[in-house]
Amino acid sequence: MYKTKETEQIVEVNEDIPLKAVPGIIPEIADLFQAKGIVTVSQIITASDEELERAGFTKSGVSKIRDIIAEITPQENKSESNSSFESVEGISSSTARSLKEKGLNIHLIKTLPLKELDKKFGLGASAASKYKSLIRKHQNRAILTSGLAVYNDRKVDPMFTFGAEALDKLTTVEQLNRGGVRAGDTYEFFGAFRTGKSQLCHQLCVTVQLPVGLGGIGKKAIFLDTEGTFSPSRISSMVKRFQAKFNWSKTTEEVLDDISYARIYNTDDQADLANQLLVHLSDEPDDYGLLIVDSAMAHFRSEYLGRNVLFERQQALNAHLSTLARIADTYQLAIVITNQVQTNPSQFIGDPDQATGGNIMAHWATHRFYLRQGKGEQRIFQVYDSPALPQKEALFEIKIGGII
Repeated sequence: MYKTKETEQIVEVNEDIPLKAVPGIIPEIADLFQAKGIVTVSQIITASDEELERAGFTKSGVSKIRDIIAEITPQENKSESNSSFESVEGISSSTARSLKEKGLNIHLIKTLPLKELDKKFGLGASAASKYKSLIRKHQNRAILTSGLAVYNDRKVDPMFTFGAEALDKLTTVEQLNRGGVRAGDTYEFFGAFRTGKSQLCHQLCVTVQLPVGLGGIGKKAIFLDTEGTFSPSRISSMVKRFQAKFNWSKTTEEVLDDISYARIYNTDDQADLANQLLVHLSDEPDDYGLLIVDSAMAHFRSEYLGRNVLFERQQALNAHLSTLARIADTYQLAIVITNQVQTNPSQFIGDPDQATGGNIMAHWATHRFYLRQGKGEQRIFQVYDSPALPQKEALFEIKIGGII
């Protein structure tokens, strides 16, 4: 059973549901399939990958559409996993077992560079290159793809709401007609203290767990806490608000249980845990939709003091951020980090506050947002840099029930 996006009416799931009634599949995508004679869930389930790709999607786009359908489809209708070594022609069962024992999976071999596969996992460069080639062939990945295929893929990328209408509207890409946080993208929220960075992170840990029909993606969150900011009581208040707003049945205890938490005390812990997540998320690759690091720079600023260690700090920071980016690419998690600001005393015109971390931090995030104080209790949420969004801003407030 599921709640339709248009009427919020509870209906019985069956294979004859029109694609236009499936939460998460926007009308433009349904129209694209309809032009190819594919109009129902059952046709998607039974169609071959080649048929769906002829409708204008890449292999990854087809996978995303089937994942959306799987959210509302009974277990017996879900397609077989296509992401295990055993499914790759050319990789024997004994080789698959050996690769798993090393802590590897298809996603890691596909995304990690050869030298890292060799250094961290003991997989020689020639073997790694061979397995990359077999996986590419198995997934029918062309060296180049069309811009139209990428555009169609973006339309079905999993996205979840900020839980505040103004922020969803601000982040809406007009051509896609969707706003919010996109799974697989990286985000940086930077600003001074008391501008709402941690509060927003708490709210995203809740909204990512909302079901697809209510603006979420029904997945868990990970919260890496470097400054002791995590507050279960704030999560509880936010959950109550969404329970009342949507008649959401998930309890506060269940929401908190689906937030995996770690207190981080130094940069070594921070880097090590990110490296572990890159490997161990393969045990449950589809369970998580969000990874928070609040804040990413706190320990780097306190442990690397002075210009004489600036180069060393930036190298360590670059390695850590690269690991986070690979987690986003490998498991299609949204990665959200918060960042502090520093004041440039020599700047007399304009805003003297700048995000810490220098160019390495500036080039890392797909989307950067600058948070600052507004009038009274208002905060300003500004698109600072994004390849898809204009440099606009929106207002929000922090209330008992969260960000509004």
